[in-house]
Amino acid sequence: MNEIDQRRKQAAIEIQLMTRQVEEMDGKIRAYLADRKNKPHPRHLDLIEKVQGYRVPSSISTKHLVTLLDNLQWKVHYNKRAWKQFWENAEAQRRKEKPNTAPNAENIQSVQNKDIRASTPQYSVDTLWEIQKEKLRGYGLSEAKETKPVFKKRMIQEYKKLNQDKKLNQEIILTFDKDSKHCKLDLK
Repeated sequence: MNEIDQRRKQAAIEIQLMTRQVEEMDGKIRAYLADRKNKPHPRHLDLIEKVQGYRVPSSISTKHLVTLLDNLQWKVHYNKRAWKQFWENAEAQRRKEKPNTAPNAENIQSVQNKDIRASTPQYSVDTLWEIQKEKLRGYGLSEAKETKPVFKKRMIQEYKKLNQDKKLNQEIILTFDKDSKHCKLDLK
């Protein structure tokens, strides 16, 4: 096989892998929404972004690859709507079940990942820890500079301070500082 055929084969494998991930995502989202404490966050928005941003390089493009990718991207487009609806329904159900629950620092109610749109769910401190670990892995780092208890304490302190300072139209969001290799809370 020549190099172009090899790259085409690799692109087809990547598209098939993403297709399988999209097909498995429904179950992951349903499982997480049913049991948030014991199931990992599905990270579906990262998958959506990955699929929507994927491009077949023009140097290896074939009608077959373009069709595979186009079908996958349309599938994600429609699934994105369904997943958003799952989430909204689950959040509405949670609000119905716990109408007088005041937000506390252990369950940060307004924190959102910087890349996630305003309609997305809120995260617990444990989920934020998982997000930080995933970001660190993305930078090739396997160990965090801080332990989970230290991270939780820092997040709680940041949340309390920002919650006091925020204005009515502001949200507390999660960002990742590439220099310090830490997730931080900020106002948006």
